[in-house]
Amino acid sequence: MKNLTLAALMIFLGLFLFDSVKVSAQEKPPTKEELKKMVEELDPEELEMMKKMGIDVSLLGKMDLSDAYNEDEGKDFPEIDEARIAQAKKTTLKSAELAPYLAKVHAGVSSKFGSKATSNAQELFALAGSPAEKAQLANGLWMFGSTAYAILVLGNTLQSDPDNADYLNNYAAFLTMAGAEEAALPILKYLNSTYPKNSTVLNNMAQAWFGLGDIPTAEAYIDSTLMLYPGHSQANLTKSVIEEKKGNKTAAALAMKKSIKSGYSPEKEKKIKDFGHKITPNDLTFYPPLNEDPMGLVHMNWPKYPKNVFESEVLEKEWIAYREGISWMSDKISAKMDMLYEQLEEEMDKQMESFVPMGQNAEGSFTQLIFSPKIRALQEYYEGENGELEAKKYDEIVEAGYLLQEKAKKIEDDYGDKLAELTESMGDRIGEGSSKADMEAYCQSMNQIKSEYLREINDLFETENLKSIDYWKKSLSWKMNYFQFSLMPDQFEWEKLKAHGIWLGMISGQEVRFGNPCVYVDDEEEEEAETGELADFYEMTCTQKSVLNLGVGTITIECNKMTTKLDSKFFKYTVKENMDTDQIIKGSVEFGFDADLAEPAKWGPVKAELKGEIYGFVEFDANGFTDGGVKVGAKAGASTNLVSDSNSKASLGFADDQSSTFVGAEARWGWNSGPSMEGKGILRGLSTK
Repeated sequence: MKNLTLAALMIFLGLFLFDSVKVSAQEKPPTKEELKKMVEELDPEELEMMKKMGIDVSLLGKMDLSDAYNEDEGKDFPEIDEARIAQAKKTTLKSAELAPYLAKVHAGVSSKFGSKATSNAQELFALAGSPAEKAQLANGLWMFGSTAYAILVLGNTLQSDPDNADYLNNYAAFLTMAGAEEAALPILKYLNSTYPKNSTVLNNMAQAWFGLGDIPTAEAYIDSTLMLYPGHSQANLTKSVIEEKKGNKTAAALAMKKSIKSGYSPEKEKKIKDFGHKITPNDLTFYPPLNEDPMGLVHMNWPKYPKNVFESEVLEKEWIAYREGISWMSDKISAKMDMLYEQLEEEMDKQMESFVPMGQNAEGSFTQLIFSPKIRALQEYYEGENGELEAKKYDEIVEAGYLLQEKAKKIEDDYGDKLAELTESMGDRIGEGSSKADMEAYCQSMNQIKSEYLREINDLFETENLKSIDYWKKSLSWKMNYFQFSLMPDQFEWEKLKAHGIWLGMISGQEVRFGNPCVYVDDEEEEEAETGELADFYEMTCTQKSVLNLGVGTITIECNKMTTKLDSKFFKYTVKENMDTDQIIKGSVEFGFDADLAEPAKWGPVKAELKGEIYGFVEFDANGFTDGGVKVGAKAGASTNLVSDSNSKASLGFADDQSSTFVGAEARWGWNSGPSMEGKGILRGLSTK
């Protein structure tokens, strides 16, 4: 019982002492009296443990956590807000009315955030040059979780450039995701009339009406969005929420599956399970597709299998040299593993001493493994979907091993019988005193029997060995793809070495039969074996890297690691775990690069459905980034200050090589907001009078 008490106490201490997120309705904190009672029930050993962790137990009984609990958190569906709906419906903007309206909204936002935040945002705004750079600055601030500054900077930008479709759409998306849907809708209605059939605008209108609780109107815009882009992540997510509210779990699951295919998140995965549906590998998309042979195992060679006695004489020497090379390489790998294992043990001891979990840096923030949940899901559902098939394949490989030995024994028995028949048929003609002609005839027959034996048995071994090697190559490759995105670098390096060792053992342990030719020559000159060099592994290094330069900092995504660096005049940090959950809701951003589509006046806001061709994307929710990628081959704008070569490829998430990819001020950003279910939002109650 006491262990349960300590566990419960530690959970709440972890939430309230070390985390910025608020607790949902299902995790309501204990009262002051309950907390005091929990402390009193701890035994001396448990008290000593907490003391070592730097927790002042004497203060626990005096803490009151009730203020940290937000009654609005945990609501899973927006309530209808008639007043704000009426306000949004009555405001329709013409071109001449747009700039005055934006000024009014910006003034309301500034008043809501206060003079200090407004002043700081103004200074940040002044640091950027062109409107494009100022808008990029706002996008970067939002990505870093600096929501208030992002809205203020983009609002300032629109005062001088109110006709830019991208800025207008993104500003409206920011307002919606911050809880000011009624202020965003007039802007979105204006964009919809100017750029009809734009999926990004239609989705953002749907999300705004949804946030206000006008579900029929939201559904109409969701349907319009999905007609243009059936795979729209955020529109499908909201559709799923609405269908679930109606009690249509099958329709909710179908919509959620479409959403998760365009952008993965653990929350979506959980909801699909809650609906009683399964996820298959086809429901998840990894950009780009995972490498089927990440360690380059297919490039590991081995000598040929001898199919006659004359090949055998040469190839046996090659196999001996080959296995010696494998042994040398295995020893090197084993030494590296021992050294790395010692380092890992030392690191784990240090982490235990300081109560810092593996993967957490000195400042206390966890290094983000952004793609870890997604790759785990791919692994889980790959095995789940093909569980019976994979089990059958494994059983077949094991069974084939037994059958191989039985077949080999039969071939060897037949070979022995043929040799005995030959000896019996030759009788006294072979042996001491035999004529040269008899011995040559005997050797000719002997070589024919041996060659038939070698051809038959080595054909068998080669075929069956190849099946086993192919099976384990795929198994090891999939496992290393999983480890690449789910382990810390040192841990991954150890697993990689381990996989190399397993593979070397398999390819060097192939069964091969040899047989020297029978030649009636007293002193036969031996041929030197021409041993080929042992092929090395391709080094499994991460080529999936990008650097997003956001004006106020960078986000570097390198396989399973994401490093966030913010460096501005007002605040600095290196890693930010979570965006502020009371400020930012679900959404995604699309990045466009093609110069032909760089004029918003012609094309309107960035369309999500084009991302597979010319766009990159990042998907996020209240806890931060959940998905991102899409390799693109479009040209970066020649005039960008970050990409000098107009022919250079630009991409977000994954690149063809290890070089960093920069998203400059010329890149177009298109924000798609998502369903608001995270509380009131920082701009709820915004006054635009």
